[in-house]
Formats: sequence, C-alpha cells, structure tokens
Amino acid sequence: MKISQVKTAFKIAEVEYVQGSTKLKFNYLKELRNEKGEILPQKILTQNVARVYLIVVDGEIKKIGGSQSEGGIKNTLSIYQDGGVKGRPSIRSFGIWYFLYHTILEQKKIEFYMIYQENFEKEIKGLFGEKIVKDAYISYKLIEQSCIEDYLEFENNKYPEWNVQEQWMDWPLMIKNQHAGLLKLSSNKKVIKRKEVKR
Repeated sequence: MKISQVKTAFKIAEVEYVQGSTKLKFNYLKELRNEKGEILPQKILTQNVARVYLIVVDGEIKKIGGSQSEGGIKNTLSIYQDGGVKGRPSIRSFGIWYFLYHTILEQKKIEFYMIYQENFEKEIKGLFGEKIVKDAYISYKLIEQSCIEDYLEFENNKYPEWNVQEQWMDWPLMIKNQHAGLLKLSSNKKVIKRKEVKR
C-alpha cells in the first residue's frame, strides 16, 4: 500500500545514512502538519499519546507499529537508530533496524509517519468513586489494530513486509545470527563486570 492512499497519517521524519556508522540519523521535521494540514506543536513528538507509526520506503508502507511508552514517538523510534546494540534488544527491534540500515544502503528514501489519538478528559473509577483525569487516553493497540485491519483488507490479507511477527514468520537467518551474537556479547560483558566487582 502506498502512503499516499492513507488519510489519517502525517510525516514526522526522514532517515539519513551516516557515513562510516551503523547508527542512523532521524531528521524530524521542523514544521509538523497533521493529516488536515494543520500546524502541530513539536511537543507532539514527545507527548504521551496513543500513537502508531508507519515506516515508509520509497512511498510504500513497510511496517505498522505502535507504542504508548514514555517520551512520545521520538522515544518509541529511538531503538531503531542503532538496533539497541549497546544492550539486549529484542529480535524485533534489532530486525527492524537491520531492515532500515540495509535499505538506506540501497539509497532508498525512508520516512516515518504518525497517526495518533488525542488525550481527553474522563471520569475514572478509583477506590471510593470517580475522579476526573484530564489526560486520559485509549490504548494504542486499538489504533494499531484498526490500521492493520484496514491494510489487510486493502492488500487482500497481506501484511506489511516488515511486520514479521504478525505474519508468524521467522526472521531471516542473517538477522537471527547477528542478534544471537549481540546477546552473547552482552552476556560476556556482564560476566566480566561481575568478576571485576568481586575483586
């Protein structure tokens, strides 16, 4: 599916290759406009709203994902800059970085788009009654599921190519091997640190 066919998403960033580095640079737009063309404040990138992101390569949607983690969409996408190589990333996080990195090496245009649902005021039950919550929000999963359902209907039950887990597919062997090596390296570093502490 082409991003031009989507009516609810707006562009937030482009991906840039950094010469001699495996860390990707995400260039967030200085002027953000929603799907209606209305100007949005930069804080929407760090605000905790229910959100879905679309990874788009040369105009084609490759992945639909979502999050509600602290720090907004910028924090959600940050793992894809380097695949979490300094820690113990999930194979999904590492795998998407791998796809991004090898796609940018082919000099293809990669963009991030966002769909979000605004927070709202709502009475929420506590122990003794209801309280007004001024920044209530829905689960991002509801937006993500709606987007996936629309995509599947449009594409005759075919998922976006990089939504590997949703398709019950196995990750490519190259990604699995590199991810396993990364986890092994991380474990070895922990063992060395423990030995240094004991001394």
